Amino acid sequence: MFIRISLLFFAIILFLSCAYFGYELLNSNKISGASFVTLIIAFAVIGLVISFSSEVQEFSVAGNIVKLKEVKEDVIKSINELKLTRIATFSFLLSLARRLPGGWGDSSIIDSRLSDFWFLFKNIKEYNLDKELKYDIKKTVDILTKGQLNLISSYSTKIQENHNVKNIVPNPKDLYIDGLDNDSLNEAIKRNVCDGSLDKLKRTLINGIEEYKKLFTLYEEYKK
Repeated sequence: MFIRISLLFFAIILFLSCAYFGYELLNSNKISGASFVTLIIAFAVIGLVISFSSEVQEFSVAGNIVKLKEVKEDVIKSINELKLTRIATFSFLLSLARRLPGGWGDSSIIDSRLSDFWFLFKNIKEYNLDKELKYDIKKTVDILTKGQLNLISSYSTKIQENHNVKNIVPNPKDLYIDGLDNDSLNEAIKRNVCDGSLDKLKRTLINGIEEYKKLFTLYEEYKK
């Protein structure tokens, strides 16, 4: 019932849009009145075919029989092929997002690969391909989470000592506790981290840990 109503609604919108378009062409003298009537009748028939497509098996256009079942099968096949292409493309792009960029890099506390990853992940979710790409996402998130942790550790000796351990992904709460610990902050200031500015150091650590927190949430979700 829902599909039938959706098809009917779509058919009405299509007919009205085409009628308006035809009327504009008629007003601008780009088509004749006879052509306008023909156009309206043609789209009215198409609208009816769409709205009753679940019942109609075939219809005739200029003497040619169009079989809806065959058309539908071709459309489904094309959609499936397109989906496979998207999966392969996203899988390849995720593999690129895992690679470390060349050159010297920058001094940011946020991994430079993350902007590309979040863009890809957003599009993967929009196309509902996260289940098909679960392994690729998990592998990418695992690498980026550890990469982000490594960057945060360079700003905090305490995080480096307590949490930057191979194959261990700490909870963001623990990073906040150790990263913003007074002794840890003072030690970083002595090393002239963030130009020796305490406020700048705190803001930088919070930004880095917040980014890590987003990755940690995905890490927990996809490790299952």
